[in-house]
Amino acid sequence: MIAHLADIESMEKSFRTNLINHLTGGKAVHLIGTYNEHHQSNLAIFSNVIHIGAYPAMIGVLFRPIGENSHTYKNIQANKQFTLNQIPLSMVQQAHQTSARYPFGTSEFEACEIEEETIPEFDGPFVKHSLIKMGLIWEEEHLIKSNQTVLLVGKIQYISIEDSILLPDGHIDLGLAQSLSAGGLDTYYQLNQLTQFPYAKVLADASHEPRRNS
Repeated sequence: MIAHLADIESMEKSFRTNLINHLTGGKAVHLIGTYNEHHQSNLAIFSNVIHIGAYPAMIGVLFRPIGENSHTYKNIQANKQFTLNQIPLSMVQQAHQTSARYPFGTSEFEACEIEEETIPEFDGPFVKHSLIKMGLIWEEEHLIKSNQTVLLVGKIQYISIEDSILLPDGHIDLGLAQSLSAGGLDTYYQLNQLTQFPYAKVLADASHEPRRNS
């Protein structure tokens, strides 16, 4: 298929949405846990989660245009805290169900039968059986004017990783963790390690040197 701008804009809406959502390949998928202003827990699945930086340790979440059902975003605005939880393979169907539009004040932990965990060190609801968990505080956000989406940046305050998947050099074995990625809005894939290379450096090859004029 070859498509130019006019072709893309004339596509049937659901086809175009699926196509564009799949173009960038698999995306990391997480459950975001929040409390509302009444300290009621909320849980929602997100695939627009990106690494921002390692020092300071920051993660970005891209939110669709904010509307009445943007419970996660509004909860973060109210409390400035949220959790990111890796989704175990065994929980993929329950995790997907959190994308349903439950009424404000309904806990997806309860509605989707996902066990909630609280800890003294961070005031946010975690997914108990997640192997990789993070607690973050709101750091800053940016409006993408062309489509009114919001890039929210959180600073990592707390990390919990199952010891069996954490390697001595700081790598995490995502295959052993049975981590998931998402294609589009409703299709999920399991990650498996293919290979690992050393840090890439420019090769000292004389053939790559620029020619000099004589």
